[in-house]
Amino acid sequence: MITCKSCSKPTELHMQRCSHCGTLSPYTVAEKFDMMAEMVEKALKQELEARRRLKH
Repeated sequence: MITCKSCSKPTELHMQRCSHCGTLSPYTVAEKFDMMAEMVEKALKQELEARRRLKH
């Protein structure tokens, strides 16, 4: 999910238009890829920390 720059509501990353206001996404494919990579990295870090806490 990304935040629409027009209406500030969350929108699916793969959508070309905001599902709320219909505005075209201003992000390029490369920018969307970078955002997705950051989201995945953050999720993996959270999972790793949760697993580390369970071991102790």
